[in-house]
Amino acid sequence: MTYQAFDSTPALSNRRIGASFILLALFAGLLGGSLALPFLQIHPTAGQAFCHGILMAFFVISPAALGGFGQWLLPAELGTDRTTLPALTLTGFCFLSSGVVFLPIQPIIALALWAVGVFAVALDVITTFLEGRVLQFRKLSPLAWSMLATASGVTIVAPVLAAIMTRMMINGAPANAAHELVSLLHLPETSLMLTPALGLVCYLLSSSRNKPGLADRLAPYAFGVMAVVGPLFWMDGLFGGVPAAVQGSLVVLTQLVPSVLLVTALCIDVWKQRQELDGTTLWALGSVILFSAGWIAEFMPGHGTDHSAAAFGGIMALCGGFYAWMMRLLPDHIPSPLSRMHAGLTFVGALCSLTPALMVVGEGLMGLSLLTFGILGLFLIKETGRARAKA
Repeated sequence: MTYQAFDSTPALSNRRIGASFILLALFAGLLGGSLALPFLQIHPTAGQAFCHGILMAFFVISPAALGGFGQWLLPAELGTDRTTLPALTLTGFCFLSSGVVFLPIQPIIALALWAVGVFAVALDVITTFLEGRVLQFRKLSPLAWSMLATASGVTIVAPVLAAIMTRMMINGAPANAAHELVSLLHLPETSLMLTPALGLVCYLLSSSRNKPGLADRLAPYAFGVMAVVGPLFWMDGLFGGVPAAVQGSLVVLTQLVPSVLLVTALCIDVWKQRQELDGTTLWALGSVILFSAGWIAEFMPGHGTDHSAAAFGGIMALCGGFYAWMMRLLPDHIPSPLSRMHAGLTFVGALCSLTPALMVVGEGLMGLSLLTFGILGLFLIKETGRARAKA
């Protein structure tokens, strides 16, 4: 088989690579959260202001979903025991970790490294679907569809972004490059944040269901529009192929509408099953509420909180997946009440952070949440070291 040419210890390699991506996402999330602290906002640099807004989708959610959960959850969803090209994912990890370091000081170089790294990870995911998949496509779960759609969207966005960054490095970046990039990357950022996040929400809310529901039938089409159709129109719009009226409504048509339909179908399925609210389920529900707040804010004058609410929703989905992954890795070490309390703390902190009058309280609560994840990360490193020593 293909992977034998790259690795002779499949199970151990997948475990290490997945843990590496989760820890990288945790570090990037801690970095992004720390850049929002008040004492760092006195004289913010362009790179600092840019990376705080872009880091969560590009360096946290997408790599963690494709590289972390793609190594641990995706093989089981496809009926196999591992991904096909883990060495390619490991190469992508090296580029992504370098990009996280460069992002606060050299955003252009960091995004170029991100494009190379995440493209390598996406190729491993797509190859696993084509070669390692045992299940038929119509039997795949929403999580698997979201992984495939996200990887396909990355193959569209990453080469275009790498070309733009290379041109900026050769010709020189304009003074307002950071602000232009925020506007330019709004649609792909939203796509690469919503698609894997909603896939994780579906996984967390449908893990106890025995038969496919409405969300399972709708997921392939919703994720395809969000992660593939949207970026294709975005790429075409860069060269003037899309009318201005259509270009302005692409986020609504290709991101908001499919995600609302998918969340509605998922809520109907959960209501029919009367699912119990465990720790990971609370993370998923908090994510849905924050996404809904972002969608509502999109239509309000100024819509200054839509991006922040959606980013918090994506982070909560990722955190729920992280807890589900931790409980699967160490089933007797992570108590369920800890997940419930941590989900409530993060959700309240996110709501307070979105309210100007309570922003200080929100920053304090989110700081406690980040500290909890830091402790969990250290605990994970310790337990992974023990497992490695036993192996």
